[in-house]
Amino acid sequence: MAEVEIRPFQPEDVDPAYELLAEHERELFGEPELTYGMFTNLIALADASYSAETAAGFMGSAHIRADGVGVLVRKSERRRGIGTQLLRAVEDRAEGEVLRLTGVTLEPAAAPFSAANGYEKAWEVWLMGVDLEAEQPAPAWPEDVTVRTFREEDAETVKDLLDEAYAAEPHHSPLPFGDWRTFMLGDPSFDPEVWFLAVEGERIVGAVLNWKEGYVKDLVVHPERRGLGLGKALMQHTFGEFARRGIPRITLKTDSINPTEAWRLYERLGMRKERTYEVFEKFR
Repeated sequence: MAEVEIRPFQPEDVDPAYELLAEHERELFGEPELTYGMFTNLIALADASYSAETAAGFMGSAHIRADGVGVLVRKSERRRGIGTQLLRAVEDRAEGEVLRLTGVTLEPAAAPFSAANGYEKAWEVWLMGVDLEAEQPAPAWPEDVTVRTFREEDAETVKDLLDEAYAAEPHHSPLPFGDWRTFMLGDPSFDPEVWFLAVEGERIVGAVLNWKEGYVKDLVVHPERRGLGLGKALMQHTFGEFARRGIPRITLKTDSINPTEAWRLYERLGMRKERTYEVFEKFR
């Protein structure tokens, strides 16, 4: 075991923790997957966070929110027990019966580390993407449905729609409204002009919430309005707007166990799986 101090995460740890994460993601993906703003939002919402420090400096961190755990250790310091010590620290703060670790298959250490600490693979998350053509087909909206952009007074209604639409997903852990509002509307990638709402009369029946760089954060349709083509229309509207803005690609993440099998829709729209993340579970 390394001579390491495991201590509560401090505000001064944010920059070195993000630098470590960005370095790690550049090595794996060619560029950071998370922006600095996204990372600081995740830290702010964590139930507990810990840092690892040796005489040589900051070596890694771990965070937990609800049942989701994240651990990252500097590559040169791995296989010395630091990751396991960080994991134990956040596990001790967990309140639920199940814990989940997620690792990308491009990282060869992720699966062995998870298995060594009692986690078993449960499902996959797929990053899907598509290159946008300059000309996009116009969406076909169901009768009596119109589309508009997000307004700040829509926030609670949209959050309720997300929670209702995601309720059937076994691992969905909804944020309190205040935390969700901070996480989503406070993110540097938030742009209300690319949050599109499908409206039937005065009722919001679907939504696609996009980050301005071309990432689909959420696509939801009210359970009572599924099967009418609303999801397809919202995605096509997204494609058209981002093509108009000159954004070359659209990406999103979807679960292999999504009860609506949303990935089938994305494939019909030309999106393809580009990266696989494995979700590992441990029951306590």
